[in-house]
Amino acid sequence: MSDEPVIYEERQKLNIGLLWLPVLAPAVMVWYTFYQQVLRGVPVGSRPAPDFVVVIIFVVFGLLFPYLVLKTGLILQVRPDGFYYRYHPFHFRYHKISWLEIKEIRPVEFSPIKDFGGYGIKFARGAKIYTASGNRGLEIETSGGRRFIFSSQNPEKLMSYMNGHWHRKS
Repeated sequence: MSDEPVIYEERQKLNIGLLWLPVLAPAVMVWYTFYQQVLRGVPVGSRPAPDFVVVIIFVVFGLLFPYLVLKTGLILQVRPDGFYYRYHPFHFRYHKISWLEIKEIRPVEFSPIKDFGGYGIKFARGAKIYTASGNRGLEIETSGGRRFIFSSQNPEKLMSYMNGHWHRKS
C-alpha cells in the first residue's frame, strides 16, 4: 500500500435492490430455526439437525453472508502515484494502476445487468469490470493492453482528478 495521500476517493455500496430477498429469506429461516431449536430447545422438522450444525448454519447463512452482502462495496482512489481500487471484502488490499501504465481513460455508460450479467467483479468484452452501483463509469486502458471498467457515481469528477495527474506523468 502506498503512503501517498488520497487526493480523491469514491465509495460505492453494492446496489442489489430486490436481490436482498434471496439473501434475507434464508437468513430469516435460519434465525427462526436457531431460535426454536438452540435457544428454546424445540427441535425443528421431522429429522432435526444436531444443535452444533444449526449453530454453524446460523453463523454462516444467518450472520456472515448477510453481513458480507451489506459490507460489499467498491472504493476508488486517486493518489499522486496512481489510481487505486478495492472491491471490499473480496480484495484484501488496494490494487494500483500507475499513471505510467495508463494509455487512455474514457467515460462509459452501461447496463450492469444486460452488459455484464450483474454487479460485482466480472470479465466481459475483453475487460475486467468492477460494478457496485449505477450505470456510468470509466474505462481505463493500459499500455499493456489490459482494460478495466469501473462504475462511478460521478465519472466526470473522477476523470478530472485522474487527468490532472495522469497527463502530468505521461
